[in-house]
Order: sequence, then C-alpha cells, then structure tokens
Amino acid sequence: MRSFWIIPTVVLLASCGPHYTIPNFESDEIEKVVSSGHSPQGCIENLKEDANNLKVKVRLTDMHHESASGPIAWLYSYEYICTGKVIKSTSEERKAL
Repeated sequence: MRSFWIIPTVVLLASCGPHYTIPNFESDEIEKVVSSGHSPQGCIENLKEDANNLKVKVRLTDMHHESASGPIAWLYSYEYICTGKVIKSTSEERKAL
C-alpha cells in the first residue's frame, strides 16, 4: 500500500515547473531558456543544467518569484522562474555573417 503513494508523489514532484525555450522566429534558433527552482540558487542551477542539455550558453536576464496558491500547492510548485538569453560565441556570429 505504501508503494502506491510513492509513484504519484514522485511524478508530481518531478514534473512540475516550467522548463521550456523561446525560439527566435527569424533564425529558427533558441533565443531564451526558461527554468524554475525552489530557491534563487536552485533556479540558476536548473537554468545552467537546461542550457547544458540544449548545448547552448545562457546569460541570466530575469528572475522572479511566483507565489503558490492552494492548500497543497507548496508541495509541488516551483516558486522562482529564471529566464536566460542564449549567448552566441564570436565564431558562431562570424559564420552567420
């Protein structure tokens, strides 16, 4: 019976929070990466991890706090949202020209 509750709990904790990209519609490349975390430092770490998974470098441009609502929302919601802009290296910029 105990294992019945473990799986839904893990799914709720692991799957919540925004982790997505914002494309540049002109060049069809990733322009921004958005991640979340329970703390400011955790948010920045998640942003760096997401950028590494996408094989891009990002610079933090925005971090804001989103309050959770509801009786148990604090269990599964991430409170900090980080946005990072993709930085192109100088060699990539030269290739684009």
